[in-house]
Amino acid sequence: MKDKPMKYRIRAEIEEIIKEKSVDRKQFFECSKTKYQRIINEFYYAFADYKKYPKVEMSYCWLHFRQDLKVMDRVSEMIGWKRMLAKIKEQLSYDWNKKIYLILDGWVYEGYIDSVIDVLSEVDELLEEFYIVTPQFDKFAAYSDDGQCLVFYEK
Repeated sequence: MKDKPMKYRIRAEIEEIIKEKSVDRKQFFECSKTKYQRIINEFYYAFADYKKYPKVEMSYCWLHFRQDLKVMDRVSEMIGWKRMLAKIKEQLSYDWNKKIYLILDGWVYEGYIDSVIDVLSEVDELLEEFYIVTPQFDKFAAYSDDGQCLVFYEK
C-alpha cells in the first residue's frame, strides 16, 4: 500500500478503521460513485470562487473559497485532534440527527456526525484537508493541515 498514492492510502485507512471500530455502515459509508461528482460540484459551486477558478478541483480548495463567505470561527489543532473535531458539533448549527457529507482527497462519505468524528479521530496523520458539509450546502467545516486548524463557514 505504501507505493499507492496517498488518496488510496487514506481510503484504505478509513475502511480499516470502520472495520476495527465496527462502525455501522448505515451510520457512515462511502457514497456511491455515481453521487461523487454531483456532491463535489455542489460543494465547489456553493463555496469556491468558480469564476476565478473555473476548474472543479478539491485539492487545496480552501485556497479558492469565495470572499463573501462568513467565517464563523476557527479552532486550532493545537488543542488536540479529538478536541478540535468535537468542536464541529458546537460550531455548526445543524440537526445532527441528519446525515452530512465528508469530502476528503476526492472521496465522498455520508453519515452522522458522531460516526464521522469517530472515524476522523483515527486518521489525523494522513489528512491534509477535509470538508464536512451539510446536504443543503449552506455551511461547512474545512480542515487544512497547512493551517493546522478547522475553520467554520456559512454562506
